Amino acid sequence: MLVYANHITCSGIDAEDAVFKAIGGWIKEQLGVGLHPNQLKVDGTFDGKRDSRPSRLKIIATTEEKPELYAWILTNTDSSVSGRQWITELGLKISQNNILELTCIVKTDELSTKVTERVTASCPRVIQYILKNIIEAKNAKFGDSIIGFDLKTVGQDQDSYHSFLAEIKRLDRDRPIVVVSPDRDGNYLIDYNRLKDVLFGLAQVVIVSPEFSSHEMESVLGQQLSAWNGAVNIIHIPSATGFVYSRFFLSDEIEEWGDSPYSRISNLLSWVTDNTNARLQRKRIRSEGVMQLAVHRRLQNVQARSGQMDATQLREELAQSFQKIRDSEEYFNELVNENTQSENAIVALTDQLQDASEKIDKRKYEIQSLKVQLNAKDTDQTSIFDMNELFKIACSNYSPLPEACLSIISKLYEDKCIVLDSAINSARDMSRFGEGRRLLGMLKKLVNEYRNQFVLGGDNKARNVFGKNEYAAKESETVEKNKELRNARTFIYNKKPVEMFRHLKIGAGDDINKTIRVHFYWDPIKELIVIGYCGKHLPILNH
Repeated sequence: MLVYANHITCSGIDAEDAVFKAIGGWIKEQLGVGLHPNQLKVDGTFDGKRDSRPSRLKIIATTEEKPELYAWILTNTDSSVSGRQWITELGLKISQNNILELTCIVKTDELSTKVTERVTASCPRVIQYILKNIIEAKNAKFGDSIIGFDLKTVGQDQDSYHSFLAEIKRLDRDRPIVVVSPDRDGNYLIDYNRLKDVLFGLAQVVIVSPEFSSHEMESVLGQQLSAWNGAVNIIHIPSATGFVYSRFFLSDEIEEWGDSPYSRISNLLSWVTDNTNARLQRKRIRSEGVMQLAVHRRLQNVQARSGQMDATQLREELAQSFQKIRDSEEYFNELVNENTQSENAIVALTDQLQDASEKIDKRKYEIQSLKVQLNAKDTDQTSIFDMNELFKIACSNYSPLPEACLSIISKLYEDKCIVLDSAINSARDMSRFGEGRRLLGMLKKLVNEYRNQFVLGGDNKARNVFGKNEYAAKESETVEKNKELRNARTFIYNKKPVEMFRHLKIGAGDDINKTIRVHFYWDPIKELIVIGYCGKHLPILNH
């Protein structure tokens, strides 16, 4: 399994020394013994141990001319999962003018499909060492296209949202963006400085300023590209058509990852690498390519100098060249064997998946059959209940009460909306409201046309389903900046306080016979309308 892939460029007189020192320090940790700097630059195989676990390093190099190419392949066994080994492959290309290109691949190799323990994503320490050494070197810098070694901020003013949107939509952007927002108290659930280091070269970390306005953000970016209340949003690389996908994590989901900063960052890293691994793996410096180039260069060198050699020297050079070829063949056979094992594992997993799929289909059929039987028993009672509610409204000379409107909507469209207890309680105080039929129609429109349009194009598209003065996407600035007034529009959903500034409107002023407000929230994960309030006009400043 491919766990991690990265591609980094750097340059400068001190860049080569900084990179080799980082690699040398990392190898010493992995083998338990250090290698002489010269040993890092020539072919060789070295065995060692780390924490009593065996490890092996293979080095392949060709340094006869520029560009110099190196490959370091480190293999070690997993400390806690029997039957799993980790393979880290570093590739380095040193071109003219002190320009370096480094690639890193981390993958696991399982003995069989019985090894099912989840792989935990992590950033190799060697990447952190290289980052530190290049930053500290006097004459070294990363390439202009490398991202992630600094933090960016959005939300300090409205212009920052427009600049950020332009960056998101940039078609040549080839790395994801990770937006980390503060919670209601201004705290962050993610250690964004540590996250920045872990995602170096992979993604740009952007923190939302504690002073940001969620509605200014949404008005410019749209909800899909925004983040607030402690949420994290991973904004993917634009597709070939320019569409930008994103993956949104609410604060309660992040907290379920565990209290440890490491576990939270590891989960985010796994989602980021899911978006970047395939693209970055294609850029890697392949160890087999380094070996083939080394053989080719050696044969060219022998051919060029053959006229200056005697028979003994020529035999020695050819013997060394043939040894290189044999080494290359052995390494190639090892790769073929690894691929064969991987293919066998894929076949086995495919069979397991097919079996699981058949079991799921069988379960679905059984569940559907049970539902049919259950409906057959309960249809009369349920249908009569629903039809009675609707029949009473249709035949009555009076408008339905707001509580009845909520009850009907929640039962008929339970797959599209959730009505909170706070909404029911507020509706009970509206027994004198006389526009119940209009309210019911607007609620039906909210959970159907509005919801469908919101899924397709966000609030800017969905709001058009309502008439003039029927809907507001936010409250006034004075309300949103006043803590007491904001709290009046905050309701408990999934055991968390959620601000609900979007609302439906009927009437104006304080006349509860003609005026009502319905405050709701859009759950982007479940794609549900969450109604938190249905009652009189909530307080405003000086009201």
